[in-house]
Amino acid sequence: MKTRAIILTLTVLLFSSCIVKSLQPFYIKESLKFNEKLLGTWIDNKSGEWTVESVKNKFEADKKEGIELSKEDIKAFEAYKQGYYIKYIKNKKEAGFIAMPFIVNEQFFLDFIPIEIEDDEINSLAAAHLLKTHSVAKLDNNSDDNIVFSWLSEERISDLFDTHKIRLKHETVGFDDDLLLTASSQELYAFLKKYMKSGIEDKWRKEDQLELTKKDANP
Repeated sequence: MKTRAIILTLTVLLFSSCIVKSLQPFYIKESLKFNEKLLGTWIDNKSGEWTVESVKNKFEADKKEGIELSKEDIKAFEAYKQGYYIKYIKNKKEAGFIAMPFIVNEQFFLDFIPIEIEDDEINSLAAAHLLKTHSVAKLDNNSDDNIVFSWLSEERISDLFDTHKIRLKHETVGFDDDLLLTASSQELYAFLKKYMKSGIEDKWRKEDQLELTKKDANP
């Protein structure tokens, strides 16, 4: 599966607000669990189109098309073969993501990492400064034809840091002082378990939600 070098965060693509970003995945290997219901093509409530297929199927399709897999591609397949390849299109611009499905306290989550984006306005020097950070979204299946992604909000988590309600390794980085979690995957997963059980209000903000409907769903 070929990838391009230009990387942008989900924040730029989807939201005017900021979502929490991490250097490490939010899941641990033991928590991974594939969800067949996510496969297919979806339209979100902000006019974006999502095509979701398994990483395994994506690699098989590339092989059938005669695309030669590099050592890096094979290594990526081994790391992400339990996940999805997601193509997202909005305003005629396309982005690709790997999304890893995992369970926290019986609740599905997705760990997103951007791998490719079409944007001729970003030059190679600017692209070299961008990191492939992770974000996390809670996945709720309202029905077979309707799902909701709820991303972890930077504003909400920053408030909890400021009031000393959570402890998690983090830094504020860059010109805009963005919040970047630097904890290990084990620590991030343990945090999500506690966060889900906590009585914290407004854990999932509507501003950081997307509702998706199957493209071929019956009206």
